[in-house]
Amino acid sequence: MKNSPNSQHRNTVFPTILFLLSLSVATNQSTAAAAKPGISKPSCRIEVDDAHISSSIRKHLKISVLKVNARSICNVRQDHVTLTLIIYKIGYLSDHLMHRVETNPLIPSSSGLIVKVQDAKVACKNSQLSSYYGMAYAKAFIQGKWQYAGKTRSANIRSLRCGT
Repeated sequence: MKNSPNSQHRNTVFPTILFLLSLSVATNQSTAAAAKPGISKPSCRIEVDDAHISSSIRKHLKISVLKVNARSICNVRQDHVTLTLIIYKIGYLSDHLMHRVETNPLIPSSSGLIVKVQDAKVACKNSQLSSYYGMAYAKAFIQGKWQYAGKTRSANIRSLRCGT
């Protein structure tokens, strides 16, 4: 069967359109990447570290302990901060709350530019591989108003040899 003039036109136009679309997508992706050389962080934020086995506790006490640290960071003074940190273990049907700790808003260490939670830990019972993450949220008095920071999760879920 002989190709009609229209089918020959479609055969040459279609690859050209595909090439232009792919060029356009590639150009837009590289332009977007060039426009964001680094990720800027909000002036007030919560940061939650990945779960890890505490090397200092293992060294000094000879036991394995899972830890997660969190910080409420602001470029202006924050007062009466209640920073809540929860450690979760990935479960089959749902995640399991392993530990919950929060700062006391009435003590001096719960005010300032940075407020930390560094005592959230869970003792490992065995070396079974399990996956964990941290979740934190906060309430603080900043510049005369109560401010609330929503839930922030650790960047990575970590599989660690820490059975609970």
